Amino acid sequence: MQEPTSTPNELGPYLSSAFICEKVLQERDGVTSAIRIIDRLTHTIPGSNVDVMDPFPYQFSLLLGFKSGEALGNYQVSIQPIKPESDAKMPPANYTVNFEAPADRGVGICAIMQITFDVPGLWWFDVYLTELSGLKRIRRVTRIPFRIVYLPQQGQTSVLPG
Repeated sequence: MQEPTSTPNELGPYLSSAFICEKVLQERDGVTSAIRIIDRLTHTIPGSNVDVMDPFPYQFSLLLGFKSGEALGNYQVSIQPIKPESDAKMPPANYTVNFEAPADRGVGICAIMQITFDVPGLWWFDVYLTELSGLKRIRRVTRIPFRIVYLPQQGQTSVLPG
């Protein structure tokens, strides 16, 4: 039986993990721990203008893990935040990484993100991988959803991950 021909995407690099969490611990022995994995944030705020959410800053970690596969060399990983409804793209965070042999060798990125959320709804974080040598192919490897829930209330202002 003839082996099927592989496309460049089938050769790697391969995404092994992608999620948002509150904190990432890098242990001395090289082990990474993700603390409090979240996919939504509830923002409550008191006030008379309850129809409009006031912008608020929030810091979180976006953890990405890749395996080299057969695709070796330098790549750029870009994280592109996208606002709800309008699909307005915010400036991306870019990281240069080097994939090495063997195929199971990994690269991890812990992106500390500080974003001012100005509208409730479903925010997306698109992750792109760009080959920096050869044909400079760009591909989206995943989309990470993050929902901002706005709950106006009487009382204290708080931000609750969920």
